[in-house]
Amino acid sequence: MHNASGFFKGMATGLVVGAAVTMITDPMTNRERHKIAKKTEGIFKNIGSVIDTTLGMMH
Repeated sequence: MHNASGFFKGMATGLVVGAAVTMITDPMTNRERHKIAKKTEGIFKNIGSVIDTTLGMMH
């Protein structure tokens, strides 16, 4: 279970760092930024749901 926890933490960190680097290197308009924020919110909800389900199966 410790390895799975590390894996999920690594995935989350990678997503955040990747998003930050992309935003810095590719400036966007406010409209594009708003669209991405909405999509990202949905993606993180889905990831959280998957992690909750996976951890629930491990117990």
